[in-house]
Amino acid sequence: MSHLLSLGAAVLAGVLGLGPARAAAESPISGSFEFRVGTYRPDIDSSAFDAGATLPYQATFAGRPNSFKLHVARALPWRLGGTFELGVGAGWWETNGFAVTAAGAATSERTGFKIVPTQLTATWRFDVLWEELSIPLVPYARASLERYNWWITGPGGKTVKTGATNGYAYGGGLALVLNVVDPMLARELDSDMGVNQTMVTLDVSQSRVDDFGAKKTFDLSDSQLTVSVGLLFVF
Repeated sequence: MSHLLSLGAAVLAGVLGLGPARAAAESPISGSFEFRVGTYRPDIDSSAFDAGATLPYQATFAGRPNSFKLHVARALPWRLGGTFELGVGAGWWETNGFAVTAAGAATSERTGFKIVPTQLTATWRFDVLWEELSIPLVPYARASLERYNWWITGPGGKTVKTGATNGYAYGGGLALVLNVVDPMLARELDSDMGVNQTMVTLDVSQSRVDDFGAKKTFDLSDSQLTVSVGLLFVF
């Protein structure tokens, strides 16, 4: 409990500007690496199906399974109130259930739906709050082009259908700079490994992955806003 109280006090002190938050000589920023975990449910049932027909995803799968994403970016040499980055990302998501007939009747056959999402991204982080004011909160915005590579498996894990759906996403979030918790450790990470800042991120985005409005496609847009948490390393 004492460790938790110390951590909370350190973070609060940094947010209020009461402690030695920012390392005195951080190395120049050249890029970042991030790992994110969130939940996702494709909006396939909103695609062009006949009125009154069985909703295939809802009838076969349930819930919002976890999605995992890795993202790496390169910082651009110019700044405007913050850091601009261009990056690439990839991830993994899957769900499993029991297949249904065309009439919607349940069967005992296992089926799975798997997606490898890939993306090209442009990110802007308003890190002046941290760099100039020692406030360890960094808002950011991101836009991306998306390509979701997917396949459906049947009994025994055999692939029965594959495809890819393109689209875009936009959103942003808020990052908490963990350097404020232990400035000495932050300086050591910077000097030994080139890790300039370590942040915890809360990310919210809206995806439109439907081949840019095509009528005959799997709509893999998230059925809700995508909310995820991540760990970001700025180097």
